[in-house]
Amino acid sequence: MKKFVSLTIAFVITISWVNGQNTFHSLEEIWYYAIEKNPDNIVYQLKVEKAIKDYKTTNSYLYPKVNVGMSGQYNMEIPETPVPGEIFGKPGETIYAKFGQTYNYSSGVYVSKTLLDWQSMFQAKIAKSNTSLVKAEKALFEQHLKQQMAQVYYAALTARAAVDLSQKDLTLADSTLHLSINRFQQGLIDNLTLNQAKINKNNALDRLEQNKQYLYEHETNLKILLGLTQSDTLLLSEKIQINENITLETITPDELSLNLYKIQTENADFVTKQAIARFSPKLDIVIYWGGLQYQADFKFSMKSSDWQPNRYIGLNLSIPLFTGFANKNQYQSAKISQNISLLNYEEAIRKSSLNDSIFYNNYIIARHSVQTAQENLVLADENVQLAYSKYSEGLISLDNYLAVYDDYLAVENQYFSRLSDYLINKAFIQSRNK
Repeated sequence: MKKFVSLTIAFVITISWVNGQNTFHSLEEIWYYAIEKNPDNIVYQLKVEKAIKDYKTTNSYLYPKVNVGMSGQYNMEIPETPVPGEIFGKPGETIYAKFGQTYNYSSGVYVSKTLLDWQSMFQAKIAKSNTSLVKAEKALFEQHLKQQMAQVYYAALTARAAVDLSQKDLTLADSTLHLSINRFQQGLIDNLTLNQAKINKNNALDRLEQNKQYLYEHETNLKILLGLTQSDTLLLSEKIQINENITLETITPDELSLNLYKIQTENADFVTKQAIARFSPKLDIVIYWGGLQYQADFKFSMKSSDWQPNRYIGLNLSIPLFTGFANKNQYQSAKISQNISLLNYEEAIRKSSLNDSIFYNNYIIARHSVQTAQENLVLADENVQLAYSKYSEGLISLDNYLAVYDDYLAVENQYFSRLSDYLINKAFIQSRNK
């Protein structure tokens, strides 16, 4: 991902935005714009920001908690406390005395700090791992987005090339029809032959409209991925190049996907350690600075002389002894989840290189196939031009010409089929290598 960002920064951006018109000159420009504007990717960025905030929240256990409190109490009945009679000059007797006032108030500052809490420590580690996990998910989504964008982008270019070729075919079919009309008027051909020429033109027009529909669908899908609106104009200036100067020699390993599994494994390890930490003690310290005020009547005084100082330091040690086997079962569950994550990671590593070899082999085969199909298309086009010349000179019949033209259409369909396969495989590898 960092490599892609550095490339896009160095890349001279030539995307144009004029009154809702968006012109893209290359796939790299499409990728750059999509990563910045794709709505789903924006949501992933917000998830990353949320995960960072959640991680900072879990680290709050490292800091002391400070609270200011004030409370009042009305003693409806003050209990009697047995005390030795010597205090009241009655030795040998037990006196029941009441201590306190009907109303008492307290006010002060509480400061508490966790000194030992393994659960909170591992919870913070889990939150940090979750942050890395969300970032990895975002990076993997961007890779899949680039792959999807490349496929739709190339599909749009292919559809546009098909439209251009269909327009050429329509022009040729129209010329054939006009030539057939002239021959029909001269009595050289019958009505059956003329109808064949008309059907040929109608079929050419139908193929053109279908290809225009395909182009519209692919451009609309491209707008959806780019975050554009229906009213925005999308222009693609690049032309399809089959004879590439640079061949994709290798496919970059799927590190982003493997990294996601790796982080999930680390996360599961922290969850297991947190489950173990549930058996550990927790130690807190509490410091209080405040005062007490006692009143016989319902009144409150702000005079310092009416307040008695009250300060203390306390320690709170909590040791879990028995929790109904909840901690034990939770640890065992976390351990199973950890093993599952580790197995998934190992399986992803095993499958990754095998799948990559399949993808790269498909690319090589598709590249050779489309080159062969392109050569056949050039030859078929030459045959159509030769057949048309012979038909216009009266050397062959319309049936002979249409037979050659049908062969050309079969080669044309095969070419676009091979071209689609090639560009899909190329898009997959490019999304990895960039």
